[in-house]
Amino acid sequence: MEKHHDEPRRTAEGRAHSSTRERLLREVEAHPEATTSQLVEATGLHENTVRGHLERLRADGHIRRERDRAPGRGRPAWRWRTVPPAQLGAYAGLAATLASALGEVSAEPSVPARRAGQSWGRQLIAERQGGEDAGDTRGVIIEIMREQGFAPDDGGDTVRLRACPLLAAASRNAQVVCAVHEGMIEGIARASASDLQSTLVPFALDGACALHLRASA
Repeated sequence: MEKHHDEPRRTAEGRAHSSTRERLLREVEAHPEATTSQLVEATGLHENTVRGHLERLRADGHIRRERDRAPGRGRPAWRWRTVPPAQLGAYAGLAATLASALGEVSAEPSVPARRAGQSWGRQLIAERQGGEDAGDTRGVIIEIMREQGFAPDDGGDTVRLRACPLLAAASRNAQVVCAVHEGMIEGIARASASDLQSTLVPFALDGACALHLRASA
């Protein structure tokens, strides 16, 4: 059964959506894989308005985009779909428990945590059906970070991660949880046959995490 939202959802900064943005999000929920043109037609809004709100919803992790795989002339259109809400409460508690247990059984818990993250990153790539253009590993990493709830803000060489889906677990055991996340990024890059190097610095930017992405020298 489809869940109805009586209250507007919020941006990554915690502000309630405008009525227009919430309306567009509900249209995407009601019409999975709709194109931008279809959403313009459904809402009656100006195309530039729809495009702007879609990009903000994507930046805040509410929706994702995939290239249309239908054959045809020209560049395929983007299709939009919502990102399923994670069961963050349950997963955060499980992550905290596993991080604590890993610290008890390993002298260097970040090592197996990083390996687990690398496996996770490879799996995320294997499961993707579309997304950013092929070869744009940096774009794929940022897109996946959006989908996983990190609300990335791309500032060039440094990406500011404004949220963490496992914040409670990370604040108690950053060595393990952040190693998993850094390994995930490495796994994405390796699965994409990229030499992109990454460094994740927890809570470096006014409480946000800093993700440095750079090409290998």
